Amino acid sequence: MPARAGAPLAVAPAGDRQVSDRALLLAHAVLGFGALFAGTHHAAHAVLSALGRPQARALRRFGWIAPVAVIAQALCGLAIYPAYRLRVRAPDFDLYAPAVAQLFDFKEHLSALALALVIGASVAGRSDDTPEARWPIAALSSTGAGFLWAAAIIGLYVTARHPL
Repeated sequence: MPARAGAPLAVAPAGDRQVSDRALLLAHAVLGFGALFAGTHHAAHAVLSALGRPQARALRRFGWIAPVAVIAQALCGLAIYPAYRLRVRAPDFDLYAPAVAQLFDFKEHLSALALALVIGASVAGRSDDTPEARWPIAALSSTGAGFLWAAAIIGLYVTARHPL
C-alpha cells in the first residue's frame, strides 16, 4: 500500500547507506586521480610554456579540465565527509589515532589550497599569455599540483588505515 502524503517514509536499512558511502568513496578516489593527473598536466604544460615552448592549446584544454576535476572531487569529498566523521573519525581516529586525524585535517587544508591554486592558475593562464606572466602561472600550477599529490598520498594512507 503506498504511503500517505505527509507520512514518514520507511527508513532504509543501514547497509544501503554504507553501500552508497562506499560508492561515494570510490567516486572520490577516481575523481581525485582525475584531478591529480589533470592538475599535473596543466603544471607540466605551464612550465613548458614558461620555458618558451608553445603550449597554448594544451593550456586551454587543461585550463578547464583541471578546475572542473578538482571541483568535482571536492564536492564528492564534501558529500562523503559526514559518513567519515561519524563512522571513522569519531570512533577510531579521535580515540586511538589522533595523529592520523590530524594528518587528515592537513590533507583537507592542502586540498583547499590546491583548489584555489589550480583555479587561479587556470584563470590566469587563459587571460594572460605574455612572457612575463608565464613563470608565475607555472609556479601557481606547479604548487597546486604538488599539493594535489600530497593530498592524494595522505588520503590513500588514511583510507588504508580505516576505510568507510
